[in-house]
Amino acid sequence: MEVLEAIRSRKSIRAFRPDPVPEHVLIKLLGVATRAPSAVNLQPWEFFIVRGKALKEVKSVYLEDYRFGKLPDPDIPVGDTRDIAPVLEGVYKERQVALAKQIFNIMGITKANKKMEWSEKMMQFYDAPTVIIVAVDKVLQGNWPILDVGLVTQNITLAAQEFGLGTCIMRAIVDYPKHLRKIVGIPESKRIIVGLAIGYPDWDHPIAGLKTTREEIDNIVTFVG
Repeated sequence: MEVLEAIRSRKSIRAFRPDPVPEHVLIKLLGVATRAPSAVNLQPWEFFIVRGKALKEVKSVYLEDYRFGKLPDPDIPVGDTRDIAPVLEGVYKERQVALAKQIFNIMGITKANKKMEWSEKMMQFYDAPTVIIVAVDKVLQGNWPILDVGLVTQNITLAAQEFGLGTCIMRAIVDYPKHLRKIVGIPESKRIIVGLAIGYPDWDHPIAGLKTTREEIDNIVTFVG
């Protein structure tokens, strides 16, 4: 797949087939993705690939905490922790609401209990057979390592398509780091940054038809000089 086509065709997958992703495919994928640039070539990223029994356990405790209203407590604060998403205003709120409306329309969600079911689906990482957790060493201070993780994460989403895989970058995967440390074995010396759901997309699922919009480029570009 050509680079530009990979960028254009990439989308967040919210429905996966149960087929496991072979280990050698994941290793090859990450080997390509780690060609991402990083500040002074720090390469700060570390990957924890969670599958099988461990992933089932993570999903189970996450769903329990979510249903009991336990607040998310990610290592990287992203906003108001009263909810599973940051509190937004202006155009950012508009984009968030537009996405929710798209999802609800596609899924035929009109009632509060159905919205809750979809939220629980998110807390199950859309039934992905594998998740990748990206962490960095706590000795690396400041925000540059987080930017570096963003770069390698984007590479994963683009390269995954070459292997017939789909991805969804998800904060929900890292909402409860205490559970991840216990179940996955991520040491306290690591800062858990973000997670990706990864697997073979279920293209027959209605949500596979979701296509989000992008801001007109003229509205966000300024030429100087």
